[in-house]
Amino acid sequence: MARRETALQTAQSRLMELIGSEFRPGDKLPNERELADLLEVSRATVREVLGQLAAEGVVKRTWGIGTFVHEPASRVPVSLGDVTALRDRITASGHRPALTDANVARATCPADCAEVLGLAPGDPVWRVDRLFAVDEVPAVWICDHLPMRVAGHDLDPSGLVSIDLDMFEFLASATGMPVRRAEIEFAAVLADEVATARLGVAPGHPLISATQIGYGAQDVAYFHGHITVRTDVLTLRISRGG
Repeated sequence: MARRETALQTAQSRLMELIGSEFRPGDKLPNERELADLLEVSRATVREVLGQLAAEGVVKRTWGIGTFVHEPASRVPVSLGDVTALRDRITASGHRPALTDANVARATCPADCAEVLGLAPGDPVWRVDRLFAVDEVPAVWICDHLPMRVAGHDLDPSGLVSIDLDMFEFLASATGMPVRRAEIEFAAVLADEVATARLGVAPGHPLISATQIGYGAQDVAYFHGHITVRTDVLTLRISRGG
Protein backbone atom coordinates (compact mmCIF):
# COMPACT_ATOMS: atom_id res chain seq x y z
CA MET A 1 0.00 0.00 0.00
CA ALA A 2 2.81 2.43 0.91
CA ARG A 3 4.55 1.68 -2.41
CA ARG A 4 1.36 2.46 -4.36
CA GLU A 5 0.84 5.74 -2.49
CA THR A 6 4.42 6.77 -3.25
CA ALA A 7 3.98 5.91 -6.95
CA LEU A 8 0.79 7.98 -7.16
CA GLN A 9 2.42 10.95 -5.42
CA THR A 10 5.43 10.75 -7.74
CA ALA A 11 3.25 10.55 -10.85
CA GLN A 12 1.12 13.47 -9.69
CA SER A 13 4.18 15.58 -8.89
CA ARG A 14 5.73 14.86 -12.30
CA LEU A 15 2.50 15.63 -14.12
CA MET A 16 2.12 18.96 -12.32
CA GLU A 17 5.71 19.86 -13.20
CA LEU A 18 4.92 19.02 -16.83
CA ILE A 19 1.78 21.17 -16.77
CA GLY A 20 3.66 24.07 -15.19
CA SER A 21 6.53 23.98 -17.70
CA GLU A 22 5.03 22.80 -21.00
CA PHE A 23 1.39 23.95 -21.06
CA ARG A 24 -0.56 27.16 -20.74
CA PRO A 25 -4.09 27.66 -19.41
CA GLY A 26 -6.58 26.33 -21.93
CA ASP A 27 -4.10 23.92 -23.55
CA LYS A 28 -5.25 20.37 -24.14
CA LEU A 29 -3.14 17.68 -22.44
CA PRO A 30 -2.00 14.53 -24.26
CA ASN A 31 -4.35 11.57 -23.96
CA GLU A 32 -4.04 9.04 -21.14
CA ARG A 33 -1.92 6.63 -23.17
CA GLU A 34 0.56 9.35 -24.15
CA LEU A 35 0.73 10.66 -20.58
CA ALA A 36 1.32 7.14 -19.29
CA ASP A 37 4.29 6.84 -21.66
CA LEU A 38 5.65 10.26 -20.66
CA LEU A 39 5.35 9.55 -16.93
CA GLU A 40 6.32 5.87 -17.25
CA VAL A 41 3.26 4.70 -15.31
CA SER A 42 0.10 2.77 -16.13
CA ARG A 43 -2.96 4.34 -17.72
CA ALA A 44 -4.89 3.50 -14.55
CA THR A 45 -2.43 5.61 -12.53
CA VAL A 46 -2.75 8.48 -15.02
CA ARG A 47 -6.54 8.27 -14.83
CA GLU A 48 -6.45 8.43 -11.01
CA VAL A 49 -4.04 11.37 -10.99
CA LEU A 50 -6.10 13.30 -13.55
CA GLY A 51 -9.22 12.68 -11.49
CA GLN A 52 -7.53 14.15 -8.43
CA LEU A 53 -6.27 17.19 -10.34
CA ALA A 54 -9.73 17.74 -11.82
CA ALA A 55 -11.25 17.68 -8.33
CA GLU A 56 -8.73 20.33 -7.28
CA GLY A 57 -9.40 22.58 -10.27
CA VAL A 58 -5.95 22.19 -11.84
CA VAL A 59 -7.40 20.61 -15.00
CA LYS A 60 -10.85 20.37 -16.57
CA ARG A 61 -12.00 17.09 -18.13
CA THR A 62 -14.66 17.04 -20.86
CA TRP A 63 -15.99 13.62 -21.77
CA GLY A 64 -15.24 12.71 -25.38
CA ILE A 65 -13.11 15.84 -25.93
CA GLY A 66 -10.15 15.72 -23.57
CA THR A 67 -8.40 17.19 -20.55
CA PHE A 68 -7.47 20.87 -20.49
CA VAL A 69 -5.32 23.01 -18.21
CA HIS A 70 -7.69 25.11 -16.16
CA GLU A 71 -7.53 28.90 -16.30
CA PRO A 72 -5.74 30.09 -13.13
CA ALA A 73 -7.69 32.20 -10.70
CA SER A 74 -6.39 35.48 -9.32
CA ARG A 75 -5.73 33.58 -6.12
CA VAL A 76 -3.88 30.28 -6.13
CA PRO A 77 -6.03 27.24 -5.23
CA VAL A 78 -4.19 24.88 -2.89
CA SER A 79 -5.70 21.53 -1.95
CA LEU A 80 -5.13 20.19 1.53
CA GLY A 81 -6.72 16.84 0.69
CA ASP A 82 -3.38 15.14 0.04
CA VAL A 83 0.29 15.36 0.91
CA THR A 84 1.77 16.72 -2.30
CA ALA A 85 4.36 19.50 -2.12
CA LEU A 86 3.01 23.04 -1.78
CA ARG A 87 5.68 24.09 -4.27
CA ASP A 88 4.17 21.83 -6.94
CA ARG A 89 0.61 22.98 -6.25
CA ILE A 90 1.59 26.60 -6.82
CA THR A 91 3.55 25.78 -9.98
CA ALA A 92 0.67 23.74 -11.41
CA SER A 93 -1.63 26.74 -10.99
CA GLY A 94 0.58 28.79 -13.29
CA HIS A 95 2.28 30.84 -10.57
CA ARG A 96 5.84 31.12 -9.29
CA PRO A 97 6.63 29.70 -5.84
CA ALA A 98 9.62 30.84 -3.83
CA LEU A 99 11.02 30.18 -0.38
CA THR A 100 11.93 33.68 0.74
CA ASP A 101 13.06 32.83 4.26
CA ALA A 102 13.92 29.52 5.90
CA ASN A 103 15.62 28.41 9.08
CA VAL A 104 16.27 24.97 10.57
CA ALA A 105 17.52 24.79 14.14
CA ARG A 106 17.49 22.65 17.27
CA ALA A 107 14.91 23.84 19.78
CA THR A 108 13.01 22.72 22.86
CA CYS A 109 9.68 21.01 22.27
CA PRO A 110 6.69 23.34 22.80
CA ALA A 111 3.97 22.03 25.08
CA ASP A 112 1.36 21.82 22.30
CA CYS A 113 3.65 19.53 20.27
CA ALA A 114 4.98 17.31 23.04
CA GLU A 115 2.11 14.88 23.52
CA VAL A 116 1.52 14.54 19.77
CA LEU A 117 5.16 13.70 19.12
CA GLY A 118 5.45 11.40 22.14
CA LEU A 119 7.90 13.72 23.87
CA ALA A 120 8.09 15.70 27.08
CA PRO A 121 7.87 19.52 27.02
CA GLY A 122 11.40 20.83 26.71
CA ASP A 123 12.81 17.76 24.96
CA PRO A 124 15.06 18.57 21.99
CA VAL A 125 13.34 18.82 18.60
CA TRP A 126 13.99 20.27 15.18
CA ARG A 127 12.27 23.57 14.41
CA VAL A 128 11.74 24.28 10.71
CA ASP A 129 10.52 27.82 9.97
CA ARG A 130 9.73 28.68 6.33
CA LEU A 131 8.08 31.55 4.50
CA PHE A 132 6.67 30.83 1.04
CA ALA A 133 5.86 33.48 -1.54
CA VAL A 134 3.64 33.32 -4.63
CA ASP A 135 4.75 35.57 -7.49
CA GLU A 136 7.02 37.35 -4.99
CA VAL A 137 4.15 38.05 -2.56
CA PRO A 138 4.47 36.49 0.95
CA ALA A 139 1.69 33.92 1.17
CA VAL A 140 2.27 31.08 3.64
CA TRP A 141 4.25 30.91 6.87
CA ILE A 142 4.89 27.37 8.11
CA CYS A 143 6.56 26.48 11.39
CA ASP A 144 7.06 22.74 11.93
CA HIS A 145 8.52 20.75 14.83
CA LEU A 146 10.00 17.29 14.28
CA PRO A 147 11.52 14.77 16.71
CA MET A 148 15.25 14.23 16.49
CA ARG A 149 14.55 10.60 15.60
CA VAL A 150 11.55 8.95 13.88
CA ALA A 151 10.87 5.24 13.33
CA GLY A 152 14.46 4.38 14.20
CA HIS A 153 15.93 7.00 11.86
CA ASP A 154 17.89 10.09 12.91
CA LEU A 155 16.51 13.18 11.18
CA ASP A 156 18.53 15.97 9.63
CA PRO A 157 16.07 18.42 8.05
CA SER A 158 18.73 21.00 7.11
CA GLY A 159 17.90 20.52 3.42
CA LEU A 160 14.48 22.08 3.99
CA VAL A 161 16.01 25.54 3.69
CA SER A 162 15.72 24.94 -0.08
CA ILE A 163 12.42 25.00 -2.00
CA ASP A 164 13.71 21.96 -3.90
CA LEU A 165 12.97 19.79 -0.85
CA ASP A 166 9.47 19.53 0.61
CA MET A 167 8.64 18.28 4.12
CA PHE A 168 6.77 15.22 2.81
CA GLU A 169 9.56 14.40 0.37
CA PHE A 170 12.16 14.75 3.11
CA LEU A 171 10.33 12.48 5.54
CA ALA A 172 9.70 9.81 2.91
CA SER A 173 13.40 9.79 2.05
CA ALA A 174 14.63 9.94 5.66
CA THR A 175 12.36 7.19 7.01
CA GLY A 176 11.75 5.04 3.93
CA MET A 177 7.99 5.51 4.43
CA PRO A 178 5.73 8.27 3.12
CA VAL A 179 3.51 10.42 5.30
CA ARG A 180 0.33 8.37 5.20
CA ARG A 181 -2.11 11.03 6.31
CA ALA A 182 -2.24 14.59 7.59
CA GLU A 183 -4.76 15.99 10.06
CA ILE A 184 -5.42 19.72 9.80
CA GLU A 185 -7.47 21.93 12.10
CA PHE A 186 -8.38 25.44 10.91
CA ALA A 187 -9.18 28.71 12.62
CA ALA A 188 -9.87 32.20 11.30
CA VAL A 189 -7.56 34.73 12.98
CA LEU A 190 -6.48 38.34 12.73
CA ALA A 191 -2.84 39.18 12.11
CA ASP A 192 -0.84 39.85 15.26
CA GLU A 193 2.57 41.54 15.38
CA VAL A 194 4.45 38.37 14.43
CA ALA A 195 2.20 37.52 11.48
CA THR A 196 2.33 41.16 10.35
CA ALA A 197 6.12 41.03 10.24
CA ARG A 198 6.31 37.63 8.54
CA LEU A 199 3.55 37.99 5.95
CA GLY A 200 3.72 41.72 5.25
CA VAL A 201 0.10 42.44 6.12
CA ALA A 202 -1.46 45.14 8.24
CA PRO A 203 -2.36 44.43 11.89
CA GLY A 204 -5.80 42.85 12.06
CA HIS A 205 -5.62 41.47 8.51
CA PRO A 206 -7.79 38.31 8.26
CA LEU A 207 -5.78 35.10 8.00
CA ILE A 208 -6.31 31.36 8.21
CA SER A 209 -4.34 29.57 10.89
CA ALA A 210 -4.00 25.80 10.77
CA THR A 211 -2.43 23.13 12.93
CA GLN A 212 -1.16 20.18 10.92
CA ILE A 213 0.01 16.76 12.14
CA GLY A 214 1.62 14.31 9.71
CA TYR A 215 1.44 10.59 10.46
CA GLY A 216 3.43 7.68 9.10
CA ALA A 217 2.99 3.94 9.55
CA GLN A 218 1.26 2.71 12.74
CA ASP A 219 0.00 6.30 13.20
CA VAL A 220 3.40 7.51 14.41
CA ALA A 221 3.44 11.32 14.35
CA TYR A 222 6.28 12.53 12.13
CA PHE A 223 5.78 16.28 12.62
CA HIS A 224 3.58 18.94 14.19
CA GLY A 225 3.20 22.23 12.38
CA HIS A 226 1.53 25.61 12.41
CA ILE A 227 0.48 27.14 9.08
CA THR A 228 -0.59 30.75 8.59
CA VAL A 229 -2.11 31.60 5.21
CA ARG A 230 -2.97 34.84 3.44
CA THR A 231 -6.26 33.99 1.78
CA ASP A 232 -6.00 37.07 -0.44
CA VAL A 233 -3.14 35.19 -2.13
CA LEU A 234 -4.11 31.55 -1.67
CA THR A 235 -7.46 29.79 -1.55
CA LEU A 236 -7.69 26.53 0.37
CA ARG A 237 -9.60 23.52 -0.83
CA ILE A 238 -10.22 20.25 0.98
CA SER A 239 -11.09 17.20 -1.09
CA ARG A 240 -12.11 13.83 0.29
CA GLY A 241 -11.82 10.57 -1.54
CA GLY A 242 -14.02 7.57 -1.07
